[in-house]
Amino acid sequence: MQRCEDYAGSWYDNFDDLQANDPSLAKELLEMFDDGGWKNDQLFVYESLEDYAYYELTEGWYADKHLGQKDYNGAPNPMDFVDLKALGLQLSRTWDESCHYLTKDNWVVETSYGWN
Repeated sequence: MQRCEDYAGSWYDNFDDLQANDPSLAKELLEMFDDGGWKNDQLFVYESLEDYAYYELTEGWYADKHLGQKDYNGAPNPMDFVDLKALGLQLSRTWDESCHYLTKDNWVVETSYGWN
């Protein structure tokens, strides 16, 4: 397991790693999805839609816009003005459900393998 410094997120090498660190989340995933190749793939867990949106802006889909930089040469950091909750909610409405899952606690779990 690895934790992110800038937002509440963790990366797990596979399902066994997740299960060792968060048994309740592992149980929820098993209840939702059949056994499959996803269990052998990395799992990315964001503790809220806001954390998922922050990831997408700084390291994910929008990363080429350089919003993850720390110094804007005296100008305000635009990340301080983004409504991450609204963006995260909208992203959840348009994401690929074969690779994303919103948990009962509104955490986001992502796998590049897919749930099938």
